[in-house]
Amino acid sequence: MSSGCPVDHTAPAPADSCPVDHKSTSSSSTWSRFLSNAPSSSSAALSTEREISSIPRPNDNNWVYPSEAQFFAAMARKNHNPQAADMKTIVQIHNAVNERAWAEVMKWEAGRGGEACGGVKLVNFQGKPTERSPRARWKMLLGFAT
Repeated sequence: MSSGCPVDHTAPAPADSCPVDHKSTSSSSTWSRFLSNAPSSSSAALSTEREISSIPRPNDNNWVYPSEAQFFAAMARKNHNPQAADMKTIVQIHNAVNERAWAEVMKWEAGRGGEACGGVKLVNFQGKPTERSPRARWKMLLGFAT
């Protein structure tokens, strides 16, 4: 993973272009739109190359990041209205955030005994987007968040 900026600045988008489709008022789901045009331009141009992360797994391998095509399919499955043109940048940012987070975990774990059992390894990724932490619940009760 390079330490540079994950955003490709070589081909800047025009200032007047917006990535959101404001003209579409269709009530169909993102999933149905994805299925209806998947073989054409949406996923055909997406890379299937995957990058190996620096984050170790318990089985002595490292985690492998999703390809652009996998990321696109996952976003469509979750109804996030993905745009194929954005996937290169999104995947690079996703990978950079994970690498940076792992570096922070390793700084916190340093000297706490993890090296005695073969080093710190990430067993699984588990997102809980619908669950709020106790701190978030308190802030909601106090009116700081919606």
